[in-house]
Amino acid sequence: MTATTTTGFDREPTYRQIIRPFWFTGALLMMLDGLTTWIALTFHAEAGAREGNPIAVWAIDHIGVAGMCTLKVLIGVAMMYRLASTAERGHKFAWLNRGLLLRKRPSWKVRRNAAWALAFSLFLMGVVVGNNLRAIINLSAQ
Repeated sequence: MTATTTTGFDREPTYRQIIRPFWFTGALLMMLDGLTTWIALTFHAEAGAREGNPIAVWAIDHIGVAGMCTLKVLIGVAMMYRLASTAERGHKFAWLNRGLLLRKRPSWKVRRNAAWALAFSLFLMGVVVGNNLRAIINLSAQ
């Protein structure tokens, strides 16, 4: 054994290890969004809580509040996973690695753009969860 061997703490983290906390945080925020939406629409409907998304209103009419919130969480977690996996390794199918003008893009650009989209979606989901919590607190105070 030489003096330059690396231990588990000396190695650089892999790209997957860097992306994994972002995906986990995104999935957690999606679950919190579904939970806070369900709380607001179930317990504070008489106080004026409503869903602003027309597609979600349609889903509530057809499958109910719990079904809409469950579907919202499942779709959101799947999208967060898709962004994280694309940020890690690029698209599985080469024809998806194209820009708006259908020109082929290098894999590093596809991964970089997916990582930025993942970070931006985390920011947006944080805003949505914060807005839902603010609405619940305001409706509880009435």
